[in-house]
Amino acid sequence: MTMIGPKWIAFLSALLLVDVSTAGTPAPEQFFHSQIVDHLDPDGPYGGETYAQRYYSWNASFAGPGSPIFMIMGGEGHIPPETGLYYPFITHHLAPKFGAYVLQAEHRFYGKSQPLFHSKYNRFPSRRYKHDQREELFTSEQALHDYMNLLTHTQENLGCSLDRTSDLYCPVITVGGSYPGFLSALVRVMFPHKVDIAYSASAPMLFYAQEVKQEAYYDHITKVANETRPGCAEDVRKALFEVQVKIMRDEFDNPDLGICDYSIPDYIEFEEQMVNELMMVVGYTFANDNMANYPPGNETRLYKTCEIFSCTESSSLEKVKNFLVARLAKGKDCWDMSAQLPTGDNATITGGDWSGVGTGSDGESWDFQTCTREVEAIGFSEWSMFPDRPWSLDWLKEHCMTRFGVVPDPHGMVRQWGFDKLAENQVSRILFTNGLKDGWSVGGFKSDLSEALPVINFPNGAHHSDLTGQGPTDADSEDIKEGFKKITGIIEKWLNEVKSDSSPTR
Repeated sequence: MTMIGPKWIAFLSALLLVDVSTAGTPAPEQFFHSQIVDHLDPDGPYGGETYAQRYYSWNASFAGPGSPIFMIMGGEGHIPPETGLYYPFITHHLAPKFGAYVLQAEHRFYGKSQPLFHSKYNRFPSRRYKHDQREELFTSEQALHDYMNLLTHTQENLGCSLDRTSDLYCPVITVGGSYPGFLSALVRVMFPHKVDIAYSASAPMLFYAQEVKQEAYYDHITKVANETRPGCAEDVRKALFEVQVKIMRDEFDNPDLGICDYSIPDYIEFEEQMVNELMMVVGYTFANDNMANYPPGNETRLYKTCEIFSCTESSSLEKVKNFLVARLAKGKDCWDMSAQLPTGDNATITGGDWSGVGTGSDGESWDFQTCTREVEAIGFSEWSMFPDRPWSLDWLKEHCMTRFGVVPDPHGMVRQWGFDKLAENQVSRILFTNGLKDGWSVGGFKSDLSEALPVINFPNGAHHSDLTGQGPTDADSEDIKEGFKKITGIIEKWLNEVKSDSSPTR
C-alpha cells in the first residue's frame, strides 16, 4: 500500500515552514461523499439522502492494520486545509509513538460539511413559527453518528478488522478539547463497541449536565486575571463602570470607544442595549484571552490586557477603546461592531453562549446549538469585574424563539446519555484533563471518577493547553511537561488492555 501520495508530499514540504504551535498540522482536504443526512429517522423527509463531509487524515506514522487510530473530534468551527488537524501533540508525538493513523472530521453544519442548504432550513411550516429543519439534524448525536460512519469507512480502507480479537484490529482513541472534548467523552459512552479510549481535554461536562452556577465562569476569569496581574480586576471593574455610566448618560461618541462609523448594529436603539452588547463584547474578548493564557507570564494576551487597564495615563473610555482596537480592529484604527454578529435572521451580539457564540456562519451554527441542547448557563455576577447581568433560561427561550423558532432543552443530553453518572454506569477508559486557569475548568470533572476514569489537572494550564501547543517543549510549564508523560502512559496502558482483551468494552 502506498501511504503518501503527491498531495501529501506538497503538504509535508509546506509543513517545514509552519509553526505547529499555532497553526495545527496542515493537510489536504478530503470528502466523504456518502455521509448520511439523517441517521436517526431513515423513513423521514431526508431518509436515504447523503452529503459530502470534509475531513482530514495523517498517515505519516501509521504502521498498518493492527495499529491504533486517533480520531480527533471536529467542533464548533470550520476547518480549512491550512489548519488541517488540530493537535500537533497527537500528530507529532502520540501518533509516531504508537504507529497510529490520525483522522479528523469537520462537524456537520460547519464549513463545507453542510447536510442542508440554507434554503431548506425553514422548509416545513409549523404552527406560529416556521420549523427549522436543523432542529432534528443539527445535534451532537447526529454528528457522532457521522464520525462513526466515517470511522468505519476509514477502517475498511486501511484494512483494519472490526473484530477486537483479531491481530488486525485497530484500537480507536477519540480526542478533543472543549466542546470536542465533550464529544470525545460522549462518543465513548454512545459507541463503546466502536471506541476503545477517549481523551477529553477541557471538556465542559458539568455545563451540559446543568450543574454549574451561572456566575462561576466569569467569576473564575476575574480571579485568574487578578492572579495574572494583581489589581487587574479592580482596574477593569472601575473602567467598565465609568464607561457604562457615560453610555447611559449619552456622554460618548463612537470614536471614544474605537467603534467604526456606521457599524453599530441597527437593532441597538437604546442606551441599555448598547451597554449590554458592548459589555458582552468586552466579556467574551476577555474570555478568549483567558483561554489563551499559557504559558503563564507577562507575554500572554491576558497579561497585556491587564496592562492596558492598569495604565494611569488613560481615561476609562481610552482603556476600553485601546483594548477592543488591539483585539478586534485587525490592523485598522477602529473596530467594526457589526462584524461581531453571526449570520442569520435576528442576529444579536449576545447569543445563546455568553462566553461568545462567534461571528459569521460559524457563529450562527453555534448560536443554534446553544439554543437547542448545548445549553450553557453563563452570566455576570456582582463579584466579577464585569457589570452585573444575570443569565436566565427565560431570556434564552425568548432569544432562541426569536432567532430560530426553537425551544432550548437544557437537560436533554444528560437525561439521554447519563454523562453525569459515568462511574455508576460502568463507563471506562476516558481521560479528562483541565487547565485550572481556564474559565471552562469550572465545568470540568476535577477529581478521578474511578480508576478507569482518571482526571489530570494542570495548575498552570489554560484551555486544553495539553493539546493546543506543539507537545513537549522547553516552553511548557513543569506540570504540563509531567502531564504529557502521564497522558502517554495512560493511553499506552489502555491500548495494552484493549490488545490483550483483558478488560470489558465499557
